[in-house]
Amino acid sequence: MHYFAYGTLLVEESMRGVCPSAKNVGYMRLDGYEMAFGNCSREGLAGCTLVAKEGAVTYGIQYELTDEDMAKMDDAAEVSTKQWVHTPITLIDASGNKVPSSTYIIPGELNEWAPTQKYVSPILKGLETADFPIDYKTFMNAMIDRVVC
Repeated sequence: MHYFAYGTLLVEESMRGVCPSAKNVGYMRLDGYEMAFGNCSREGLAGCTLVAKEGAVTYGIQYELTDEDMAKMDDAAEVSTKQWVHTPITLIDASGNKVPSSTYIIPGELNEWAPTQKYVSPILKGLETADFPIDYKTFMNAMIDRVVC
């Protein structure tokens, strides 16, 4: 199974800490979506999500996972109570090919959340090490600086 990580799991070692089978199969681009921080419907639960936005681009890592590890991710994302939901997406790889995948989003209207520095720390580390365009890294760093509480 493929999973597109665009937020706190951009550091491969962190991803493998959650899902030992995780294999990075490429840095990829998702067109038409922008990463945001939102509250879930359960009080006190919040995190990264994607918001559809014309002209937006989000970069991330396409991971290959076993079904067992995807089930662990579902539990962590509280999929059974719809705190996050699976969303099928189409990524663009480095060669410009379309690649099917899935990711998680917080369903419904965005209820913005201001993350802590501790929460965004792995995102910032991932942005440092990932093979993403410098313009994207600059945009994301500025966005995170604006929203962190």
